[in-house]
Amino acid sequence: MLEYFFLGLMFLFKPFFFFVFFTIFSFMILNNLSWSGIFILSDSYVFVLMVVLSMFIFGVIMISEKNNNLLLLSEILIIFCILFFVPSNMMLMYMFFELSMFPILIMILGFGSQIEKINSSYYLLVYAAFCSMPFLYIFFVFNSNNNIITYFDENMGFLFSLVLSLSFMVKFPIYFLHLWLPKAHVEAPTSASMLLAGLLLKLGTAGFLRIMKTLNMIHINFWLILSFIGMILAAFCCIFQSDSKSLAAYSSVTHMSFLFLGILIFNLFGKSSSVMLMLAHGYTSTLMFYFIGEFYHMSSTRMIYFMNSFFNSSMILGILFSLVFLSNAGSPPSLSFFSELMIIAGSFVLVKFMFVMLFVYFMVAFYYSIFLITNSLMGKDILEFSNWNVGFSLPLVLMMFNIFWLSLLY
Repeated sequence: MLEYFFLGLMFLFKPFFFFVFFTIFSFMILNNLSWSGIFILSDSYVFVLMVVLSMFIFGVIMISEKNNNLLLLSEILIIFCILFFVPSNMMLMYMFFELSMFPILIMILGFGSQIEKINSSYYLLVYAAFCSMPFLYIFFVFNSNNNIITYFDENMGFLFSLVLSLSFMVKFPIYFLHLWLPKAHVEAPTSASMLLAGLLLKLGTAGFLRIMKTLNMIHINFWLILSFIGMILAAFCCIFQSDSKSLAAYSSVTHMSFLFLGILIFNLFGKSSSVMLMLAHGYTSTLMFYFIGEFYHMSSTRMIYFMNSFFNSSMILGILFSLVFLSNAGSPPSLSFFSELMIIAGSFVLVKFMFVMLFVYFMVAFYYSIFLITNSLMGKDILEFSNWNVGFSLPLVLMMFNIFWLSLLY
């Protein structure tokens, strides 16, 4: 198994061979799942599925991206993410967690097209620095004797658990710590956006799963309020966006807040549904940014007002675009629908009156997705899309509607 990992590293400058060897590695690690917590060997199906997801995303990037430097940065980021998902101790996990910021930063600064990219890089660095440093303090206070652990399970007060989770909440991102995400998405090239939404946001979730035992159950209402605020306010933010990429970024904030609610159920049912939503969001958001990027490369604009005539120009693009945004809205039979349904069913155990808030969230989320679909498909112009490129996104669409992931529950 390890030989495929090292062979993939050797072919860093050959994206196709890198993709082949790391895909074999991801399926080998799925086959030989280890619970021993040894470095490079995973301790949970969750993290192995994230490695598989990262290879799917890289496959689409490899098809759509022509710039070799961006491909190289994408490969480096994927290596850091794989090494984050399968560490043996908390310190290594934190190290790769922070290292994953640098390829994205270089992508934004080096390949962004507008001068605002400098401002967005500041946001990214400031949030990463101020919210990640306290993690080290907590780590050394509570873990000075034994730092060879995979999961953080110390008993600590509410304030300590809040500070410990702060660095992971930035990567979620939880509302109030989310401002870097729309800015980074808007300024980043398409490949960076796909990696940022599909893979980098999952680092926060995976980190949260590793420190769940420390969350103080007495103050669970604080975390619930954060997740509800994120779901509803970010959904309303989506309605007022004129930039389609910004809309997709705020849509990611709503989905990750919903995922946070699933984690807060604190049982296996909630964890399984959260993992499914992680996968669904990974595939859906990757394709959202891919299609928006295809339109931007063709027309040099991302404004929703100008996104039209998809169906008249390319039927396959129109159908795939509709499927992606219907999956984003949580329509059956997509994986998003099943995972969200299970999170709702599990969360009624905690709070009964939250049905009203969930109803508001679903109404608003469905509205902006349907608005974007109807706006994009209608029109009489003829746009020059590359059907060859668009057709390659079909495997990701199949994964997005793949109910095989329901087997995680059994």
